[in-house]
Amino acid sequence: MRIGLFGAAPDTGNMGVSALCHAFLDAMTARLPDCEFVIFDNGRGRRNSSYTVGDVSVPIVYSGVRGGKRLYRSENLNTMAAMARWPMAGRIQSGLALVDSCDVVMDVSGGDSFSDIYGETRFHRMLLPKRIALRRGVPLLLLPQTYGPYTSEGSIEQVRLVLLKAGQAWARDARSHEVMQSLLGADFDPAIHRSGVDMAFGLEARCPGDGSHVIPVGWQRGAATLIGLNVSGLIWHAQRLKGDGFGFKADYKDVIMRLLVWLMEETYAKVLLIPHVQVASGQDESDDDACAEVLAKLGDRLDWKSRCAVVPPGCDSYELKWIISQCDWFCGTRMHATIAGLSSGVPTASIVYSDKAQGVFDTCGQGDGAVDPRIESTAGVLTQLQAHFLRRQCVRAALDKNLPAIRGRLSDQMDTIAEFARQQVRIAQEQA
Repeated sequence: MRIGLFGAAPDTGNMGVSALCHAFLDAMTARLPDCEFVIFDNGRGRRNSSYTVGDVSVPIVYSGVRGGKRLYRSENLNTMAAMARWPMAGRIQSGLALVDSCDVVMDVSGGDSFSDIYGETRFHRMLLPKRIALRRGVPLLLLPQTYGPYTSEGSIEQVRLVLLKAGQAWARDARSHEVMQSLLGADFDPAIHRSGVDMAFGLEARCPGDGSHVIPVGWQRGAATLIGLNVSGLIWHAQRLKGDGFGFKADYKDVIMRLLVWLMEETYAKVLLIPHVQVASGQDESDDDACAEVLAKLGDRLDWKSRCAVVPPGCDSYELKWIISQCDWFCGTRMHATIAGLSSGVPTASIVYSDKAQGVFDTCGQGDGAVDPRIESTAGVLTQLQAHFLRRQCVRAALDKNLPAIRGRLSDQMDTIAEFARQQVRIAQEQA
């Protein structure tokens, strides 16, 4: 069996996307140990490798796909999509040949990027892999993800067509499932269009070595109250990039700094700034740059700076989840950073910038942990975050109660997805 995976490239620097890739491979390898995987990433050409889970090692082919104007490159998605209409194109186009070799193509759109709020170019890039699979006649399964929001009727119609043609389509929370139902209307089929759980809930937390180089000595849980704070470079720089950012009423930078100062003044906690998108310095998406600016803005007070540190670069998605799992309270903006907290039973709040977070928090019974700066003022956001921190013990108890059911749903979901892949192989064998 061969499964292709789009939308979860492990080489983006976005640890949330990497978490989806690793959680998918871990779950599928456990269920389909004789499977081979094709991971479409951002590299060049085809590269053969392997992936090991416990005692099981499976072959992996990495193959680059990308947008852009260099249409002559085999990795170009626009070229692949145009040629996908021609049945014989797989003989001359290496990317299409790999798609053709798959028994099923699965697509996760980075978990929350099957939306046009990030711009038409990104939406188009999320759409093309799905179109390619459908044009090649390869069964398509949409892994648990957010659908929407959508700002244009054109986007809605294109998403609707994909949902109609997919063999299975999973939403990662009830709210997104409702969006799916709304898009499809009378064409909604509960056997195909399903409600699930974000796959990153199943990602393992792994300690990086002895952990001392990422969490300062004496800061471990039990030795001190440890707070994790994820600052999104995307939002930190949004006002400069887009004028009004994401339609915030609150000032994101002011919220972060006022929260941090409040923690310094009103608690004895240690604060760990945790970047979750690790790209080259100078890029607007860089959480590392945003965290460095936060630390610089904290001022010259040595007593404060001795209680605030930034996680050093180099940690992978497993290790970042472990770091977050050590916190007594976590506040994040990146969606999968907060999923790392929620799935670890850590009292977690989020400064949200779209509707996508609310559904995931609702899944955990933690809807009031998603604080919306598009609705609340700076003071309102800060007040809600402070209140959430102060009731963190109650939040932890509620998470402990709800997580077993979520993990059970996740296991059932991955069983169903694996069975879909087996069915496609059986159908192909019967037709041969």
